[in-house]
Amino acid sequence: MRRLRIASITALCIGAAVLAGGCSGESRKAEPTRAQAEASSAQTEENDSETVMSIEFWHYYNDAQKQHLDQLIKEYNDTLGRERGVAVEAYSQGSIADLTNKIDLVLNGTTNDVEMANIVLAYRDMVVNTVKLHPDRLVELGSVVPESDLAQYNQAYLNEGYIDGKLYILPVAKSTELLLMNQTRLDAFLDANPRYREENMESWEGLERMAEGYFQWTDSMTPGTDGDGSPFIGVDNLANYFVAMNHAMGSDIYHYDENGVVVPDLDRDIIERLFLNYYQPFTKGYYGAKGRYRSDDVKQSYLAGCIGSSSSVLYFPEEVADSEGNMVPVTTGVYQYPVMEGTTPTAIQQGAGVAVFNRSHEENKAALDFIHWLTIDRGFELATSMSYMPVDNGAMTEEQGRQIDDARVLKGIETGLKQSSSYQMVYGFDFENSYDVRTEVDACFSEALSRGRMEFEEYLGQGMSMDEAAASMDYGRKADAFYEQVKAIFEE
Repeated sequence: MRRLRIASITALCIGAAVLAGGCSGESRKAEPTRAQAEASSAQTEENDSETVMSIEFWHYYNDAQKQHLDQLIKEYNDTLGRERGVAVEAYSQGSIADLTNKIDLVLNGTTNDVEMANIVLAYRDMVVNTVKLHPDRLVELGSVVPESDLAQYNQAYLNEGYIDGKLYILPVAKSTELLLMNQTRLDAFLDANPRYREENMESWEGLERMAEGYFQWTDSMTPGTDGDGSPFIGVDNLANYFVAMNHAMGSDIYHYDENGVVVPDLDRDIIERLFLNYYQPFTKGYYGAKGRYRSDDVKQSYLAGCIGSSSSVLYFPEEVADSEGNMVPVTTGVYQYPVMEGTTPTAIQQGAGVAVFNRSHEENKAALDFIHWLTIDRGFELATSMSYMPVDNGAMTEEQGRQIDDARVLKGIETGLKQSSSYQMVYGFDFENSYDVRTEVDACFSEALSRGRMEFEEYLGQGMSMDEAAASMDYGRKADAFYEQVKAIFEE
């Protein structure tokens, strides 16, 4: 097996986003004279700003997300920050890749022109590399953050920030994956087919049976043309499905040896089962994919729903194309991620956290005070403004729910929080070249699905029935071939 060494990668594998912050302390000024005070009271605020400790943080937010963050920072600077002599200065670096490259340049480059920020947005892969190469540059948060504060975070989210038993990342906002449905379309199907219920979608096995029923129902709408039913749902991120289902069945996919080297732990039976769980119904036309994103397929009424990020519910279509191509309004249904029967309920967790770079004691304390305010005191406002889930342990109150104007976002957050409290929440890969590995696994899976569906349609075109076409697919051999392909990806 190829051994992959821990290092940083561009943190695009799990997509989502979260922030970082900074603060400051104050060196006390001499008391102004009466003449100075009377000269201009307006100058007081300006003079104070000259002596405020400025704490800098780097993030990659843009547009509306940046605006929400800037509003919260202004609130902090105008209230608690002013009281403590702290001013947060936030700078977007443009993208995750740009932020990663800048951190790497400051830490490992030859230039001394740029000083490292106090706080940065961070994924595990970014922090793992820094811990390895520059352990003294990061604040070990577990030794300085009070236990009472740590206890307020969702434990699964907090655990993601531990590297070799030490805490280097605090969570800020999170997303997971959910089943998002065109509820209007789903209700029409359920009304016409009362033997199916929403509860069937709680498991992958029940979801497949419902998808088969949906395919047959839509097929019956075109008499004289058999086998042209519509797929029910599709998965947006096949790599996330691969990660979540491996963990659901007990595989960690890889482990670190005593030298910190990553060793793959691929289980053939598990990988073949998760492959067939999605591949078989896909080839039959029960699941599908056509556009770039599954939400696009829902908008065109090719799919009735999709599995995607909880944060993407904000962009789930409110209108879909009807049979004439006209856009008609629909409602959105939000359901928990399906569970494979006999396995541990498992879903992916996504979203960066914040790491604190070691500076003076005063600056570190100011940074931590701001992070507490941002993630615990105002964590709900921060997360929900961007359609993410807050990271504390508390349940959402009715008053907080009323603060969310978009009904889709409210459903997404409520369902995501419920799922996070009852599921095993796992994160993606964090080793060198892991982005490439994820991309290759996703592409390999996607290509297998596309080829498999084409093969199945060819059998139907030859006059075979659905059962005959399925028998001709030789699914066992396809599963074995997929495992070998994935194994080769990890061994390259």
